[in-house]
Amino acid sequence: MAGIKQIVTAALGLILAMAGCSREGLGAPAGGPHKRSPGAIQYYFDKGASDALELGARESFQLWSDATKLEFSYAGKAAPRVARDGRNVVAFAKKWPNELPISAAAWCKAYLDKAGNIAEADILLNAQAYSFTTKREAKPGSLYIEDVLAKEIGRSLGLGLGGEAGDRYRSAQAGDGFEPGIDPADMAAYLSLYAAGQ
Repeated sequence: MAGIKQIVTAALGLILAMAGCSREGLGAPAGGPHKRSPGAIQYYFDKGASDALELGARESFQLWSDATKLEFSYAGKAAPRVARDGRNVVAFAKKWPNELPISAAAWCKAYLDKAGNIAEADILLNAQAYSFTTKREAKPGSLYIEDVLAKEIGRSLGLGLGGEAGDRYRSAQAGDGFEPGIDPADMAAYLSLYAAGQ
């Protein structure tokens, strides 16, 4: 009986240790630059979000797929969990983490492999301080999710990690003619980091 208790205790300890390791601090990874690991990139979208926001997010990832050598593919809706778990997730945070500035509309957490490449990245959207809309809905006063994600997807590739707090995103206004796109400075940074997209 004592042997079984020891095995169970050891197993529980291992599970708790693994669970503790999955939650890393939300700050930028130390030392850079960091590039995305090669290969197709699957991403998930917060299962609690509207279909309209999901479509806006998918179009934002498609912008980066069309403009670069990287391939993003939508894997469906999932629990909005920001942790090293093998999934790239776009999640809405109704309670913004205390360790992040409340003024940040979004934050990208990148997880590195042993070679220092980005193996996974989660994008957290600040639903406590901001509301989000799409180019089709254009709800006045809300941030365009396409504008926010165009920047944050770049961060998930290693462009300017940790610089989110000072960004200014476009707030929807009636008839403002918003069209999503990748900032030319972000594209230049991508080309520099990834050697002209190779």
